[in-house]
Amino acid sequence: MNLVIGDPRHGRVEISVDREHGVVDVNSSSLPNATVMRRQGSMAGDPSPIGTRDPKQLVLTVGSDSGQVSPGTGFATRRSYRIRVEYRDASYELTPRSANVSRFSRNGVELATFDRAPTGAMEVSWAPQASITPGEAALGYLLVGAYGVGSPGVLKSIVGHGGTPF
Repeated sequence: MNLVIGDPRHGRVEISVDREHGVVDVNSSSLPNATVMRRQGSMAGDPSPIGTRDPKQLVLTVGSDSGQVSPGTGFATRRSYRIRVEYRDASYELTPRSANVSRFSRNGVELATFDRAPTGAMEVSWAPQASITPGEAALGYLLVGAYGVGSPGVLKSIVGHGGTPF
């Protein structure tokens, strides 16, 4: 599955998801390549595009730097769908705000909002006051590709109508 986004700051960004092999890639001429993948031999056991919420089973790289992914459990509350990443001496989070919107932040400061339209199209709004490196932008897109945007409410989570990819 591929998603192409026209980013107002970074131009064309492509997110590629290979669910079978558990690989998500971000490619853009203005951003470093970024990848998150399941470790070899691990099995998909989660409905997220990457297929796992076990941090021990994930490898994340942005350019030549690596990071540590810590996904939430992804059950019941929106907050449980939060994804944390330690990358380049900073803490990043992708936190659902509604069924179709997630906030991307560094050390608690908002960097961007990702919004998924009902058609599946993705829009990003970069915080005007935030200084964002190309690596951070690639990381935000990588988390969106691996875990999607937004989350279902408590009732839908408990009943079993989880979120949709991207």
